[in-house]
Amino acid sequence: MLKSSGMFHFKLLELESELLAKELAGQEAVLTADCEDLLQFVEAKIGVKLADSIFKNWHGWLTYRRQKNALVIARGRSFIETGIFPRHRAGLDIASGLDTITEYQRGFDLTPPQELNHLLINFRLLDPPHILVWYGENIAPYQLYFEADAVYENEQLLKEALTQGCIWILTKPKEMTLSEFLKKNQV
Repeated sequence: MLKSSGMFHFKLLELESELLAKELAGQEAVLTADCEDLLQFVEAKIGVKLADSIFKNWHGWLTYRRQKNALVIARGRSFIETGIFPRHRAGLDIASGLDTITEYQRGFDLTPPQELNHLLINFRLLDPPHILVWYGENIAPYQLYFEADAVYENEQLLKEALTQGCIWILTKPKEMTLSEFLKKNQV
């Protein structure tokens, strides 16, 4: 009985996290200068944005903005754009990656595909605002695993949290959950 009660509570927490992530991603909030600086800091650290020109056979991490207040970090790879002067562009590492490039260039709001684990960064409107980092996997609810004041002084903490999230995506240890992994690595 206790085990099922704990599982029920865990599922409710997951649902609450997913609803909060969706609500925060849908806000049309005006970001403070520190919020925008933190997003630009992450984009600069990753270095490649969705639809950037890139070299042939590139594989790595890329970022893209969702609306104005959210940033997605996901695995990407190069796709060749056909035409008179073919070139390679960074797309999401999925079969339809070239389509994601085209949609993004047209200004569509891209929802991260279910088959691609990713990190979502957005903000909670408090005083001061908080920066949130979520882990997204398949159709499971988003898991919040990092929250801090959205001030530039917290860039190192944010960098460490993103590093751990990317390591999780690459290694996905089957013997532990994300929260156990983060506790072990002290995020």
